Amino acid sequence: MIGSAYSTSGDVHVQATYNGAEISNGPVTTTVTDVIPMAGQLPVPAQDELVLFETTTDITGQIPVTVTVTGGTLFFTQFRMNYTGFTRERQRTDPAAPIDPDDSDTYNWVVTVPPDSYYSDPNFNTVESDGILNLTKNGEPWTWRVNVGGLLGDWTYPINNGETVVFDFFVDPAKVVLVAPT
Repeated sequence: MIGSAYSTSGDVHVQATYNGAEISNGPVTTTVTDVIPMAGQLPVPAQDELVLFETTTDITGQIPVTVTVTGGTLFFTQFRMNYTGFTRERQRTDPAAPIDPDDSDTYNWVVTVPPDSYYSDPNFNTVESDGILNLTKNGEPWTWRVNVGGLLGDWTYPINNGETVVFDFFVDPAKVVLVAPT
């Protein structure tokens, strides 16, 4: 679970479930500050690893998530997961000749980070969605970031002290990669 947590005193506590299983019920890394910032005014991007948990690669599609926050504000951004891609680079076939991207005879693809070590976003972001659907806050529909324009990426969702947010998080089966292609 990626994001950041802010409090005016003490730790932010997060109780969270993912696909019906509890993944957190305690304090997360918290920045203590005099004033809790607004979502669009965070001093740094909300990219802390707040909760680590295990799931399996066969759990894909719309995954139900519940997050309850006490003690401050949680700015939730996304989930990142292993097995959601891989990294590869071109390697020259002839050490004396440069790589020509238009000529596949000048290079081979080499996997530099295998799928089990790759850590990424498990869905493709669009202008319409960052993978979060059916969003509610305290039991009421919650529309967040209506006018994002052409912005892509994961949006930051502020969850304040005492609030519970429920949503479906999309894990795209096409992005779950168990073996890198050769």
